[in-house]
This record gives sequence, structure tokens and C-alpha cells, in this order.
Amino acid sequence: MTIAMGRLEIETPDHVVLRFQLAGAGNRGFAAIADFVIVFVLTFAMGYGYGQLEPLEPSLVGWENWVVLFELFLAWLYFVLLEWLWNGQTIGKRLFGLRVISEDGEPARFVAVIVRNLVRVVDFLPFFYGFGLVTLIISSRSQRLGDYAGGTFVVRAPRPRRNWSALRTLSALPRWNLAETKAPTEPTLRVLPGEAQRLVREFVLRERKLTPAARMALAKQLAARLRPLLPEFQVADDVELIHTVARSLRARGDEGR
Repeated sequence: MTIAMGRLEIETPDHVVLRFQLAGAGNRGFAAIADFVIVFVLTFAMGYGYGQLEPLEPSLVGWENWVVLFELFLAWLYFVLLEWLWNGQTIGKRLFGLRVISEDGEPARFVAVIVRNLVRVVDFLPFFYGFGLVTLIISSRSQRLGDYAGGTFVVRAPRPRRNWSALRTLSALPRWNLAETKAPTEPTLRVLPGEAQRLVREFVLRERKLTPAARMALAKQLAARLRPLLPEFQVADDVELIHTVARSLRARGDEGR
């Protein structure tokens, strides 16, 4: 793993280099503001609801402190659940094209998400990310304290753009004569996460540069991630599965033009 000029480069065991652009304080700040607006609306709605119910239900009197604690827990849970279940993104991060990843380039794992959000309390001091902002600015790795503790990075993750040349496979697609035979139909491709689409494109684009052993090893890793997402693609060969997904992505793009 190397970091230079705001770019994070991670080399996989198969010598494939993944490149990410580190997110700066500006975009991360806007994303944080968007997230806290959402959290404020949720907690305000809960507090308002409690205020309306308290006069009507005597058993709720004296629960104000518990309600405040639950609101704080809900705010913390918002970041944890979304970053864990939504591929490293909260609503704010998604709006501004950001994503939390681990040091190996994978989406941040559950423990890392828990740690970085526990330390968020320290980053927030003395007011609205005071310590976190200072650490982020002076850090050559663009990390706040929570990122250091959790071993995570926040990178730019713009919506993937279709790259037709990257989706070209090693062999040309066959041309079918509808009068003589019927083309085999491939399963309809469901919406893949942007990260999975990027990995498919990267593999197809770079596979000619890989040794046969590295090509097969990388295809095995990528196919293992694709199969749970695409159970309808019953292709035993790992490389052929990736090519099938690439053809489906290209076909879907051609149909949309």
C-alpha cells in the first residue's frame, strides 16, 4: 500500500494495483453535514413525538433522559448500519460520491466500522469535528482519528461510467443467424454494486497482462464475490462467468442507448 499526492494504491497478492483517490476535508465535511441533518431530523421527530405523548400517557413521565440516550444511540447506529450494510456509504457519503474502505481495498468490515464510529465521539470534540478536522488536514493519509483506529480510508467513489472498450472480452461475440438457429439466452443481469462493476471492468481490461496463474487466481476471487450477487448465472468456469457478466453489462448498455 502506497499513498502519494492524495492517491491510495493497493497491490493485491496477484499483483493487480487498485487505485483510489482519497477524499479531502471539503467533500467529507459536506457529507458529514448532510448526514447530521438527517440524524437531526430523525432525533427531533422522536423527541417531538415523546413530547406529544407524555401529557397523554402518565407512565412516560420522567423518561426524558432515557429518550435522549436513545436518540444518541440512534444517531450512532445510523452511521454504523449504513457504513456496514451499504458498502461503506451513508446517505451523505453517497450524495457526495464517497466510500469507506479498509486497507486492502475492500469495503470496511463490521469491526472497523464499529471502531471508527466509537472514536467519532473524540473526533467530534471540542465541537463539530474539531479534533477530527485538524487530524484530517495534517495527516498525509487524509484520515481522522477514527480512521486511524479502524484502519479505514474514505475515498472518492463516483458512480461508474460505462467504458465500452473495457467491456470487450478476448473473443468477439458470435453473430447469430436467426433464420437458422436461435441464440442462447443469458440470464437478465440485475443491478450490480458499483464496486463489483468496476472490478469486472478492471479484470477484462487487464487480464491479457496477467500470467495464466495470476489470471486464474484473480478470476477465482472475483467470481466468488459475483456468484452470491448473481445466483441466476450458472457458469462453472470463473473466467467465463466474468466474461458473461461483462457481456451482459455491455448488452444492457447497448439496449439503453
